[in-house]
Amino acid sequence: MKTRYIFIVLAGVLLTPIYFGSCGVDRWAAYAEQTKTDRWIDDTMRVWYYWNQEIPNTNDLNYFTDPFSFFSSLLSDKDGKGGSHYSTIDSLKYSTRSIPYTDYSYGLQFTTNRVEGNDTALYAHILYVAPDSPAGEIGLQRGDWIMEMDGKAITEDNYSLLYGSGSMRLTVGYYDAAQDTILAYAEPQDIASARTINDNPVHYQNVYLTGGKRVGYLVYNHFSSGITDNSNEYDENLREAFQYFAAQQVNEFILDLRYNNGGLLSCAALLCTMLAPSTALGQTLGYLEFNTNFQERESTLYLDEALIGKGANLNLSTLYVLTSGETASASEMLINCLKPYMNVVLIGSTTEGKNVGSMEFTNEELMIVMNPIVCKIYNSAGSSDYENGFQADVAANENSDLARFLPFGNPDELMLNTALGLIGGTSATTSTASGLRTTVLHNSVKRREAQSVHLK
Repeated sequence: MKTRYIFIVLAGVLLTPIYFGSCGVDRWAAYAEQTKTDRWIDDTMRVWYYWNQEIPNTNDLNYFTDPFSFFSSLLSDKDGKGGSHYSTIDSLKYSTRSIPYTDYSYGLQFTTNRVEGNDTALYAHILYVAPDSPAGEIGLQRGDWIMEMDGKAITEDNYSLLYGSGSMRLTVGYYDAAQDTILAYAEPQDIASARTINDNPVHYQNVYLTGGKRVGYLVYNHFSSGITDNSNEYDENLREAFQYFAAQQVNEFILDLRYNNGGLLSCAALLCTMLAPSTALGQTLGYLEFNTNFQERESTLYLDEALIGKGANLNLSTLYVLTSGETASASEMLINCLKPYMNVVLIGSTTEGKNVGSMEFTNEELMIVMNPIVCKIYNSAGSSDYENGFQADVAANENSDLARFLPFGNPDELMLNTALGLIGGTSATTSTASGLRTTVLHNSVKRREAQSVHLK
């Protein structure tokens, strides 16, 4: 059986490689060939799973069940929330992409919404668009509304076509504040077939002057090092962005993580190191706590100045972070781990509450890839108490005022404007709740498999 050896290096500590095969005569010899996958899952989880002490006794497990059901039978009630688990399993896809759902996509993230007065159809509200994508090429942008696909209403049965399908004609609309309704543009838009796209997490950057302060603003949408797990072009883009901020002599900073639901721990460590006060460099960022199988259960992470490379440390004392219910895992790790060193002000709404990390295990013969939770994440003060999410210090809901659901960087955009007003010591632009009521049913950001801090 061909099985991958897993090595993990954390803060200079090499954990011993463990072979997760199961060949020859052992206690499972009596089981049929089809139980190989379940045996491999069981062996791996008993070594690495953070809550491995809660895995049922082998006599209480059914090794003849399908691997997805078997995997689920091993999971702790502490793993995840709302009936779904953070640990995942999937059929192996021969791809090394670090961002799921970019292999076949239109390049847009969106919510589906039930709009007041329209009980038969959904509208898709665009959150952001990857520039080099079918959606970007026809000029779709944040704030647009997709009202129909090929002349047909969007419904619960067909909305998933917007994740990626063939070419189609879209009826696109906009919110008209004067009439307090969504109106279609005069001409429909023809979008090309979905394809592989590049969703660079370094999505937008700018500098603003307010109250005599120079304010850097960065929209960072997922913690990914590059187009593939083995490349680092996105990390280099992040370093270049901080070169730009340093050259602009910013002394305040707004980090927009409202759509960032996690990714690689290494990217989070890099971003923390460039944001932290210079006096914190070289100190402990936090630590990872593994299960009792490991003699040294804790692995320490540092604010390592060597990570910065051609980037720049901004030597900040305060960080303003824009958050939502989609802000999760690596984003929350950043918030938690910077709190001991600087003032972190949250603007938006309560975050998800994922204080655990996963690691990938692949068995190429069995065509299975698992991402079980393997550790809990603490900051340098020993705190990891955000399983219920971080509450915002200043509340702001971008869906409450549709007239101010504007492109990133527009100083009148609700959440950015709130942060700029707070920094400049002036009141944010008065927000008037839209009369038109919309209810979000689905959010495409949730489809990204960055469900926890992922150990590369």
